[in-house]
Amino acid sequence: MKWFAVKYVYQIVSGEGNHSPQFDEQIRLLLSRSISEALLKAQGLARQFQDSFKNIRGEDVSWKFIGISGLHEIEAPEDGTEVTSFIHEPTDAEAFKDHVGRCREYLLDVLETVPVN
Repeated sequence: MKWFAVKYVYQIVSGEGNHSPQFDEQIRLLLSRSISEALLKAQGLARQFQDSFKNIRGEDVSWKFIGISGLHEIEAPEDGTEVTSFIHEPTDAEAFKDHVGRCREYLLDVLETVPVN
């Protein structure tokens, strides 16, 4: 059996869809014997990963499956294995770094509230 990273793309639609287009790219790991089997498995699972709920305005929010945009065999996952990487080219580098800093601070705050086992 081999590990495969599958990139699923979903469109997020809120209410009647009168908003800026939103897409969710998900990287998921699948275990299969071959790349062709992994693709069949990925296609079979795609609809299961669609989600829907009501937002705070009572509107339906749903993830609509668009397609599989990537499928790559990866080495067996080990501690520190890279799963995915994105290159960002922001128009405002300082704003991007500020955003990363806020995310880091949020994670540190959350970790302080998690009990140590």
